[in-house]
Amino acid sequence: MPETISRSPADALVAVGLSHRTAPIDVRERFALGERRRAEWVENLTARPGVSECVVLSTCNRTECYLAGSDAETLDRLGREALCRVSGLGAAGDSYLATLEGASAVRHLFRVTGGLESLIVGEPQIQGQVRGAYRDGRPMVGPVLHRLFQSALEVGGRVRADTSIASGVTSIPGAAVGLARKVFGSLDDRSVLVLGTGDMGRLTVQCLKREGARRVFLASRDPARAERVSRPLDAFPMRRSTALEALGRVDLVVTCTESEAAFLRAGHVRGSRTGRAPLVILDIAVPRNVDPRVAEIPDVFLYNIDDLRHVVDRARAAREYERERAEAIIERHVAKYRAWRRSRRADPAVRALRNTARRLVADAVAAHGPDPDDTDEALRLASQAALNKVLHGPTRAIRWLAERSDGEACLRRMEPWLVGEVRRERMSPKKVEGRRT
Repeated sequence: MPETISRSPADALVAVGLSHRTAPIDVRERFALGERRRAEWVENLTARPGVSECVVLSTCNRTECYLAGSDAETLDRLGREALCRVSGLGAAGDSYLATLEGASAVRHLFRVTGGLESLIVGEPQIQGQVRGAYRDGRPMVGPVLHRLFQSALEVGGRVRADTSIASGVTSIPGAAVGLARKVFGSLDDRSVLVLGTGDMGRLTVQCLKREGARRVFLASRDPARAERVSRPLDAFPMRRSTALEALGRVDLVVTCTESEAAFLRAGHVRGSRTGRAPLVILDIAVPRNVDPRVAEIPDVFLYNIDDLRHVVDRARAAREYERERAEAIIERHVAKYRAWRRSRRADPAVRALRNTARRLVADAVAAHGPDPDDTDEALRLASQAALNKVLHGPTRAIRWLAERSDGEACLRRMEPWLVGEVRRERMSPKKVEGRRT
């Protein structure tokens, strides 16, 4: 009885999430998924029927869930429900979420990794964040998202190598320091406190040093970490609790920790500015590190990440030509990824072709003698080796057909031949022996 080609359900790809384009910071911080709970959240989501793969990208400006499975509608529904639960907003959070499917989801991730969707167009940090999301999600990544994120990282590298999209102000810390320079005029004689010793904190200190800031204090909850990170940056280490009590001695505060709740409150600032110049606080963390009520205190000016837009808009206009070149690179890679997705339709056909060919070879080898145990092992191995060489060309041709827009119809027309329904004659040992003589 000839086999039939078993077709897996079509691979669906969906991206569900929100960003600085669709939601203000007070909403984005509700959806933020910190590293500690991200793995458990992804594992719970992929345990749901219909979800086979998942990667979550959660940064200051976006929380996006990339899902692969059998049905796009199911993926969209489950992704939205899971994100709304984590936000605590319930059904009210759904209006902030956007969904992209198929090639649109692919294009979006490529644009994100290339820096075109960032608040600061061309920012290099996003590529590392995409790589980290992919690495953290590896236990829940299969062939669809593996190829997608590998391609996205390739696109990000190509965009930065072949265009000047990353020239000028390309980071959130850089934009924040630029805003501070506009407020103070010069940072040479200013005392600055940076709360956060992660990548953003280190980059902030580097930007401050380039702008001439000489007294930069770097604070962490862990004094040993503050000491270790501060040393190569030529900053002064501090314990966070000590730093919060010393706000009266600094002119500028930049917060960029991964804390899930605001820890700099009005009580830390109130009364600390007696006889001193106003205090400027730049909160570039999501979730925010500074209670918004701090802005109500006299002589305190609080800015969050959304307040950087006017700095960002000027940088974006200057790089418009480079954006067009980056878009062209992205479109080429979207086409490559789509071709790969279509070629996967050939997998069942290729398996059927190889199974049919192996069966035919096995029949012929078995006919060599009345007892299969007497079959010459060298003959069997030589037959398999020859078979693999013969099938290489047809396999490539089938995959090429699958990439065409009418590929599935072509594969269906080939199915009778692939599963061995073509006319073939089974030779009995006597016929074989007769032909030998």
